[in-house]
This record gives sequence, C-alpha cells and structure tokens, in this order.
Amino acid sequence: MIDFLEEVYKRKDDIIADIEKLCRIPSVLDEATANEGQPFGAACKEALDAMLEIGERDGFVCENVDGYAGHIDIGDEEAAFGILGHLDVVPCNKEGWNTDPYEVTIKNGKLYGRGVADDKGPLIAGYYAAKIIHELDLPVKMKTRIIFGCNEENGSKCMKYYFTKKPYPAMGFTPDAEFPVVYGEKAGVNFQITGEIERGNIIGIYSGTRSNIVPEVCEVYIEGNYKQYKDSFHQYLATHHLKGSVEEEGNHTKLTLVGKSAHASTPEQGINATTAMCHYLITVSENKLVQFIDECFYQDHYGEKLGIAYTGLMGPLTVNLGVLNYKNGHVSMIVDMRVPHEVNDEQLTKPIQAHLDGYGLLESHELGKALYIDPQSDLVQSLHSAYVEFTGDHTHQPQAIGGGTYAKSMPNCVAFGVEFPGTDNKIHQNNEEIAIEDLLKATAIYAKAIYNLIKK
Repeated sequence: MIDFLEEVYKRKDDIIADIEKLCRIPSVLDEATANEGQPFGAACKEALDAMLEIGERDGFVCENVDGYAGHIDIGDEEAAFGILGHLDVVPCNKEGWNTDPYEVTIKNGKLYGRGVADDKGPLIAGYYAAKIIHELDLPVKMKTRIIFGCNEENGSKCMKYYFTKKPYPAMGFTPDAEFPVVYGEKAGVNFQITGEIERGNIIGIYSGTRSNIVPEVCEVYIEGNYKQYKDSFHQYLATHHLKGSVEEEGNHTKLTLVGKSAHASTPEQGINATTAMCHYLITVSENKLVQFIDECFYQDHYGEKLGIAYTGLMGPLTVNLGVLNYKNGHVSMIVDMRVPHEVNDEQLTKPIQAHLDGYGLLESHELGKALYIDPQSDLVQSLHSAYVEFTGDHTHQPQAIGGGTYAKSMPNCVAFGVEFPGTDNKIHQNNEEIAIEDLLKATAIYAKAIYNLIKK
C-alpha cells in the first residue's frame, strides 16, 4: 500500500520552494509589454519560463507553445492524462495586504501571497503528484501532461490557442476550484441591453463595473431639491436594512444606495444595489427604465420575472444585473446569466426579447459553453473516491457550479480542488492564503486519483 501522503511530506520543502519561485513573479496581464512570444506580457512569459525550468530541472520533456501556454510531460507513454493549471494572476492592491503579495510569507501554518491558491500553488500540487508517481516507478499506461496557460483570468485565450497546436489528453482535471469534484459548469452569457428611454425626472443612473459581480453601489441623479426625497429615501433604507445617502447638488439631488457585492454565479448571496434603488425610484418617478428593472429583476436571482427560470441537473439558472449606465436617455446595461446545460439559446432569447420589446430595448448576446460530465463516470467517481479516502468526507458530493474553469477547454475534464469545504482561501482578494496542510493533503489526493486512473 503506497502512502502518498508520506511521500508528499518528504517533498514538503521542495513544494513550498517551487511555489515561492512562481509567486515572486507578478504575472498579471500586461498588454503594454505583449508581443510575439509573450502575447500576455513580459511577466506572464517570465512565469511560463519559470514553470518550464522546474520541469527541465527534474529531467522531464518540456515545451513552450508560442508563449501562450506550455507543458511538462512526466512519462513517455503515448496516451496522456492532463492536469491544467494557470500561471497568470489577478492584480492586487499592495495597500490592502498585510504582507508583500509577491513574496510568499509563511505564518500560522499558511502560505500568504498572490497565486498560492489561484493557481500557482495548486498547479505545483498537481505537478508533484505526478512526479511522485514517476519517482516511485509505478506501472502506468499513460503519461501525465502538466499543461499551464497564461490567460485564464482574462478569457483563457491561452488554452484555446494551445489546443489548436496540441492534441487533447484522454482525460484530466484542473486544480482550480473546490473539492470535491466539479462535474458541471454552467454556461456563461452576457446580455448587452441598449436603447433610448425618455428620462423624465431622472438625469442618470450608474452602477457596477463588471457584469460578473453583484453591484454594491448605485448612484442616481434626479431632478428636484433633496428635501423632496430625504425623508422617503431614508425611510426606504431603514425599512429594507440598507445604507445610503441623499445629497443636494445644485438644482438636483444625488441618491446613493449601498448593497452587498457577491459573485454573479451566486447572486443570492449579495444585495443588488441597482435593483434595490429602482424599487425605491418607482415611488418618485414614472421613468420606464426604472419600471422595467423593477418589473424584471427586483429580488429575483433566477429569471422568474423574465420567464426563463430553470432548474436542472446543475441547479438553477441565475441572473445578475451587473452593469447599468443611463445618461441623457440612453440605456446601456449588462446582465450576467449562468445557464444549465439543458437550456438552449431560444429558451432564453424569446422570453427576454418579449420583455424588451415592451420598452423599445434591444439586446445582443452569445451563449457560452456549458460543461457536463456524467457524475457516474469513471473519471468523476475515481477522483471522488480519492478525495473521500484522504478526508473521510461522505457529506460533500460531486457538484456543479456557476463559475468557469479550464475544464471547459478540453473533453472529459473536470475541476478538482484545491479549496476544501468550509475554507476560504481569499481567492482574488487581499491576503490570499492556503493552509500548508491543505496543500499537501490535496497533493496526496491528486497522486492517488491520478494513479487510480492511469495505472496498468
């Protein structure tokens, strides 16, 4: 019986050192330094080179695919098991960090730094899992191909390009989500809604900068002295347990409402400032845009008011009015939807267009790709059994999510860890972290899971 966890702990210092090496590189998309051979900028190319150097150091065959992505082959078998991770990271505000985000800090049994959890740390975990199988000279029928891209955080152009040049592995996973196995990822779609609506007494409405985030703040400029709105707006805020303000600005008034941000894949966890504001505005304005938003989006995260509600094997369709700009009567808004794989484009478009027609609004959209792997498949079940073996967790079962990962980049691929249930690695936030024990346990899970799937 192979004790994979023991083997991982033997390599603990090496694992941490390699993570430190990668995390020192601020590999944020930088179009200013992008050129041939480094399409995502100099820092992303540096991270790509660093990962390839790790593979070359250990004697494996490595390849750089035009600066978009690279791979390390562990083993020389023809068929391949794929592990897909990414080397790019989201930007960070150093002022919000307690440590240097680009210098890994070890404190209280945790690693702190940008990329330790998303996705440099997990990528190294997957690499060492495959490396252990190789170093133990275990009999396998597939090599493990560690594939790493440089543009996951901004559209995954890296993987789209990579797989035009290289074949798909037979199966695989990406260590870039949560445990246990993620067998489904809803399709993403942004409805761009535009048009002209007579403004009435509303001068402008502004909220949100990214469609994939529930807007936290909504600002409205409305005609009339603030005394017209002060009492009613404060009463509304108090009744709905919201925060906000009323300010006098010359011959008009500025209203600000503060909700609660959340990821668009889980809009029910937030409070949409835009829809909450419009629910107030219908009491002081006859503006048709306000009516439309209140009618179609207020306190509805699942598309019931739009007539597109659906719950399937992946769970419910979700809706988030993420961005709104309304000025001089011109409407520009973006609605983010996460759509189960059973729903087709026509099921979305017809009901939505019927509502838009009533207000003279137009839409454009492109339905993304959903991922669905049978939860009973060998891939899902083998990965899950390895997770259960090391955690004893029978409560959490294979799952579907609203977010998207590299798993959509190739057939027969799922997301698998590295975040354990009940933990928060502060991904995309200040002070990103991962417990060393969790990282090492994930590495052992990966080693066991990979070996179960590729052993002779």
